[in-house]
Amino acid sequence: MIKKTTATSEPLARTGRYMPGIDGLRALAVLAVIAYHFNLDWAPGGFLGVGVFFVLSGYLITDQIIHKWKRSKRLALKDFWLRRARRLLPAMLTMLLLVLAWLLLVDKSRLLSLKGEVLSTVFYTNNWWLIFHDVSYFESFGPSSPLGHLWSLAIEEQFYLIWPLALALGLRFFPQRGKLLLLTLTGAALSAFAMSLLFQPGADPSRVYYGTDTRSFALLIGAALAIVWPSQRLTSQISSKTRLMLDSTGGFGLVLILLMMGQMSEYESFVYRGGLVLLSVLTAIVVAVLAHPASRLGKLMGCKPLRWIGVRSYGIYLWHYPVIVLTSPVVDTGDIDVLRVVLQIGASLVLAALSWKFIEEPILHGALGKLWARVRTGSLELKKRRILFVSIGLVFLVCVSFYGSLKQSSYLLAADPIVQLAGNGSVNSQHPLIQEETSDEATGEVPKGASEGVPKGIAKESSRGIAKEASKEVPKGIAEETTEGDSNEVPKETPKETTGEAEVDASAEASEEASTDGTDVAVEDTPEDATEATQQETQPGSDSGTAEKEEPLQKPGASNTDSGKGVTAIGDSVILDAAPFLEKLLPGIVIDGKVGRQMSQAQEVVDQLKSEGKLKSHVIIELGTNGAFTAKQLGKLLDSLSEVQQVILVNTRVPRKWQDTVNSTLKKVAADFPNAAILDWYSFSEGKEDFFSKDGVHLKSEGAEFYASLLTEAVQD
Repeated sequence: MIKKTTATSEPLARTGRYMPGIDGLRALAVLAVIAYHFNLDWAPGGFLGVGVFFVLSGYLITDQIIHKWKRSKRLALKDFWLRRARRLLPAMLTMLLLVLAWLLLVDKSRLLSLKGEVLSTVFYTNNWWLIFHDVSYFESFGPSSPLGHLWSLAIEEQFYLIWPLALALGLRFFPQRGKLLLLTLTGAALSAFAMSLLFQPGADPSRVYYGTDTRSFALLIGAALAIVWPSQRLTSQISSKTRLMLDSTGGFGLVLILLMMGQMSEYESFVYRGGLVLLSVLTAIVVAVLAHPASRLGKLMGCKPLRWIGVRSYGIYLWHYPVIVLTSPVVDTGDIDVLRVVLQIGASLVLAALSWKFIEEPILHGALGKLWARVRTGSLELKKRRILFVSIGLVFLVCVSFYGSLKQSSYLLAADPIVQLAGNGSVNSQHPLIQEETSDEATGEVPKGASEGVPKGIAKESSRGIAKEASKEVPKGIAEETTEGDSNEVPKETPKETTGEAEVDASAEASEEASTDGTDVAVEDTPEDATEATQQETQPGSDSGTAEKEEPLQKPGASNTDSGKGVTAIGDSVILDAAPFLEKLLPGIVIDGKVGRQMSQAQEVVDQLKSEGKLKSHVIIELGTNGAFTAKQLGKLLDSLSEVQQVILVNTRVPRKWQDTVNSTLKKVAADFPNAAILDWYSFSEGKEDFFSKDGVHLKSEGAEFYASLLTEAVQD
């Protein structure tokens, strides 16, 4: 997303005229991307800054190539590619080396997982590596990759490799501007059509977001502008009326771009079916105005602060994301830390400034050749001032990282999350739990907290205490329309009670059924030691770690033996976290959980449970952990549950960009269905970092127990 830049920016300087407004637009684009990566509420469409960069790159490179062609009727492609390499490679390689060195000192375990990303980044194929390895830009767990933003550099470099060849052929065989423009716009249209065709509403859009084939329309729209609006032909000698029209058009386009960045979400279908094309067209209009020497808007956008940022936009883009990722706690359930954000922005600017002063600009002016000459003559000297500047920058980065790790250190010392147990004949699960990307569950290991059966939290903390805390926090209206009983449905089979060895047998039967009927909804077996621990806990005189005997959480008057027989829970790995506690608090509950499940798969699960007679009168839907969904998808699902007495929609807390989209969609759609209510897990879990495992999503035993108590209260209220 980066862009040849600066007051001595290569493409601009070589065309003979510096356009400061272009650097101002670069500044706005990179600031939008940074705001997006900080998850700021006022910039949900900050990712559109990448599209702005693409259009700028297409325009500037094509303008440069056409200018050279008109002067000499030939293109020195080797020279062109070498200049691109000198402009982009040194700063990127420096960033890669420092990030890898930092991880070597701080977190060696992450180095191996970055091997593929590093190699693909160096060879500018990172976007296709991410596509072929199913790495989502929008839906991924675990610590974010500090290199997760470099896919856009791959798209640009692939464009720099192919487009000069194609343009040289076009200029030779189609010297008329009209034909060349038509061919360029045809390529852009095909690319935009490919994006629209490949995009699937409600599914992860990463394929069309990463693809060179589906993103090149922005670069080609910029190239088309250069064909009809070459910067060298523009003159400042225009009338006042023309200047007013020019500035008004550019200003209007700029306002629309900012509105799109402030309103659009990456999960909206419109983004991929016309939205990004509209952004590219608007950007081309603004670029045309900013490139004109008579434009007052160009002078305004070329003000000193924006120009300073724009000149260094490549370095800022390179550095901001690693700084954010490496200095932010993975688990953070509080509000945005303003001080940390300020320090991270400051560190990014410092590193970018150092990169520009000591790497990018010197190399652009032949520093590598001079350095080699000094090495050969033995006259190499290091200037003390440069050493001082670099040292100050590194010290500042260390301070920022230390600040970010203050919060993170306590979480890293916590035990790994438990492998979820979901064990009785009424629970569907699939084994092993190794499907969720980069999740701690993927290891399949059972940590100490779970090795003794029921997690320790269930013995150490009284269920009554949890119930008391939950009852204080659950909104009164959470289940206002709930009534007792299960009169609306007669299931084809009654779930078995699960105690002792019967629980293991039932679980085995359920697993066998799942494997024979072809369902992809799965179940986990409950280990025998878990059932033994449960039995010991209920035996008189057993030492459970509490001062007095406590009753399990349940609504007064409800039967402990069948209080869950009217309840069905459908969810992903988070519901599996809470499954052992739900089975304890709501015996007989049907739990259908699967790692990595999306809302788009819920309808199939509901239909299957209906056919098996396992869809009860109270249905819990816990989905959204793994990605966003559309209001249409959720509405269709709730329509199919219209005869159910109560539907509890659990919102999500996940340190990813789709969190707010999921929660707002749940709230909006639930308001249209009288039998639906929201359980606000996002609010209940605020400030409770100790509930979560390292990924900030999955629950440790105390969090899972609290989660289950909230669901129990909601069902029984």
